[in-house]
Amino acid sequence: MISNEQPAKVRALAMELKAARERAGLRTRDAAVKIGTSAPTLNRSEKAKRFSPIEDVSALLAIYGVTGFERMRLMELAQDLDKPHWVESEGKSHRITPSLRLFEAQATKITQFANALIPGLLQTPAYIRALMTATPFSDEGRERLVAARLERQAIFTKIVSPNYEVFLDERVLRRQVGGADVMVQQIQWLLARMEQAHISIRVIPFKHGYYLDPGAYMLMEFREDFPIVYFESAAVSGFLHKADSIHRYRGFTSTMNLMALGSADSVKFLTSMVADYERG
Repeated sequence: MISNEQPAKVRALAMELKAARERAGLRTRDAAVKIGTSAPTLNRSEKAKRFSPIEDVSALLAIYGVTGFERMRLMELAQDLDKPHWVESEGKSHRITPSLRLFEAQATKITQFANALIPGLLQTPAYIRALMTATPFSDEGRERLVAARLERQAIFTKIVSPNYEVFLDERVLRRQVGGADVMVQQIQWLLARMEQAHISIRVIPFKHGYYLDPGAYMLMEFREDFPIVYFESAAVSGFLHKADSIHRYRGFTSTMNLMALGSADSVKFLTSMVADYERG
């Protein structure tokens, strides 16, 4: 059994195993029988109410027909489930990205702060490609990464989309990625997104002075499960689930709310930024 503060890794593994079972067309009872356990026990695993033994995970993946890289990824995910937080160092963030997509898709509310780059959920293809020029991947590999990031944005096309509130530090908008034309297109895309009722984008301008920068983060809230914080930097990225961490990041969000322009003034600010870039 685990505490009500469900670790992110346990929750991610639970979602992955449930999805794999459903793709295999098996009922919980049938899968449980095949690995010699009970349906209630497997059900608790799929709801992140228990740690899934590594032997069970291995057997389930075999039953579900999960092989190759995907099997390796999920077996890796099933390691160290009892760690207090899930943090990956530079170069290993790919271990987290699939789970981030799952959490984003399940969230009912997402609050995000960006201090350096436009958030991935709001990036245009041109902006993403400009970022990818600094990576060692081939053109084909970069296009796969572009497609994967755009796929994340599909959460906003669902019938029931999460409420999404974003705070952008002004430097995110001032830092050119890909040149002026790319920035014009990107900011115009932000303005278009702001017309959607469930999306709020607010700017924290330089003129509002100093505030404690907590680093880029995303606070995700869910209908039934406890909130999770995703944070990222150049050195590390990961998930936090403990109540004190959630409380701390809610405090950061309160600060952003006080520092940021209102919605109408943010629209004016972004519109003026488009004009600035167009003038060169």
